[in-house]
This record gives sequence, structure tokens and C-alpha cells, in this order.
Amino acid sequence: DSRLKVVDCLRGCAVEGGIQGPGGIKVEREGVRLVQATHHKYCPLFVGKGDATTQSPQQRNAIHYMSMYDNKILRNFTGHSGEITGLSMNPIDDCFLSASADRKVRLWNIQQAGCLAELTLPAGSEGSPHACFDSTGLVFGVAAPMAGISGHLINLYDARKYDGGAFAELKLARTSIEKAIHNKGVAPELAMELSNTEWTSLRFNTSGKQLLVTANKGLALALDGFDGTVNNVFVGEGASPGVPPTQPLAACFTPDDKTVLGGNEDGTISCWNATTGKLLRKLEGHVGRVGCVAVNPKYAQIASACTNPALWIW
Repeated sequence: DSRLKVVDCLRGCAVEGGIQGPGGIKVEREGVRLVQATHHKYCPLFVGKGDATTQSPQQRNAIHYMSMYDNKILRNFTGHSGEITGLSMNPIDDCFLSASADRKVRLWNIQQAGCLAELTLPAGSEGSPHACFDSTGLVFGVAAPMAGISGHLINLYDARKYDGGAFAELKLARTSIEKAIHNKGVAPELAMELSNTEWTSLRFNTSGKQLLVTANKGLALALDGFDGTVNNVFVGEGASPGVPPTQPLAACFTPDDKTVLGGNEDGTISCWNATTGKLLRKLEGHVGRVGCVAVNPKYAQIASACTNPALWIW
């Protein structure tokens, strides 16, 4: 419904102050497609839906820095010519990453106009990239599919010396993904199908020793953060028993790195042991597919959303 709302995690309601009401602020002109919190509680980043008939590609794919306190867009970040696939905020300063279908990853600072750096995907890759900072803010990773559906590239960069190129270049072959999925008891035909599915997000765990990749058809992979090998495979639940999932899996690590949470199409949230992959429990309460799952890095809380948001005490 093109609304932005900042929620107080301790009270479970909209943050007080400014002109934001209980229903949030409606951003009708831009619309809302992606949202990223920043270090200021009233000022998120968001990406709109855009209008192809009246806006240029750069305007349509702009990133907006919004003040929810007084309903003003403080700064627009333009440069991407393709749909933005993800945003990642540096946990220690005001820099953030954006990844786009134009096959570019850009590094920005909230406090200044223009991007700090533009990373072009290496030769041998194709498709849209994904990018994220680690928990220290000193390293960021960029992932992209390899040509010919042969696997994925994952490059790791020093956030202070990104102009020197990646300090680690990891390659994960599609056959290795297929083998890991099959070893989890998935039928060979489905394992091959899942190994070809498109990745939808990339994020580090707190220690930086693992990467969590989510993909279409309810798949998530826990990868070794040093060599890129598959440590574990997680597959979500479909909308009804016996029906495999068709949508991307929303998943994340808990801050202690012990558990992986995954939103299912039947409205539940699976809690897997991050080391063994064993299903520990399921959280119930949503009425439809859980399309977003996030954890609070400070408090023992989980936020999740389908058509209605929920705040869980972990």
C-alpha cells in the first residue's frame, strides 16, 4: 500500500515523534519496493516502484533517504539503470551498498551525493548481483551467477581498500550445490532443479565465518565464508503438505549464529540448527506465506511479515 512505518521494537507500535501516525507515512508518488534501516531511527532508505512511462531509468531506480519525522526525502541517490535487487547498510558507519539488475554494485554514503565506488561484475558472470556487508563493516561480499548456469562467483572485498579489487574470489559450481542438496535426502530430479534456481539474497552470519544465500523455490544455502563450499542446505515448506515451495525463501541467521530462520509458504517459520541442519521447531501465527524474516541484533526478537507483520520474543 506504499506506506512506510518505523516500529518501536520494545513497545510493538509506531515510533512516537514527528508526523508519523499509527498508519505510517504513505509514499504515493514513489511507492515502496525495498526498505533498509539506517543508524537514524527516523530515517530509512527505500527504493520505489517507479513509473516507466514518465521517469528515466535512473529516476525510476533511485534510492531515497527519507525522514519519517517530518515526511521529507533528504537525499536521492541516482545512477543505477536497472531494477535494484538489494540494499545493505554498513553496521558501523553511514555507507551502504546497492546491487542492481544493471550488473553493477555501488557503494554510497548517506551524507553525500554521488556514489563512492562502482563495481562491475567480473568476466564470466551474468545476471543480477547481490551484495552485503559483514557484521564488522570491514568486509563486503558480492555474488553473481556464472555464465551458462555453471555456478556462482562470490568476491570478498576490504571495505577500506575496495579499489584494490577483491581479496578473495570464490567459485561455487552448480554440481557442488546439486550434490549438497541431494545429500540432504532430496530426490535427484528436484536436487538438479533447485541447484539451477536463481539466488535472491546474500548475507553474513555474525562471526563472518558463514554466508547465507536464499534462492527461489524455498531454498537456502549456508556457505563457508573462507572457501565458499556448501556447509548446509535448508528447504522451506510449501503452501500445503506435499507441495514443494515455489517462492523465494526468506531466511536469516540468529545473532548467536546457532539457528537459521526461514519463512514458509504455509505461514510458519522454520527454526533450523545452523550446524546440523536439523529442524528444531516451527513458529505458527501467520495467515499466509512469510515473505520476510529478520532478527533484532540487540534484543532477542524476530520480526516477520506476510500480509500482516508480527514481532516474536525469541
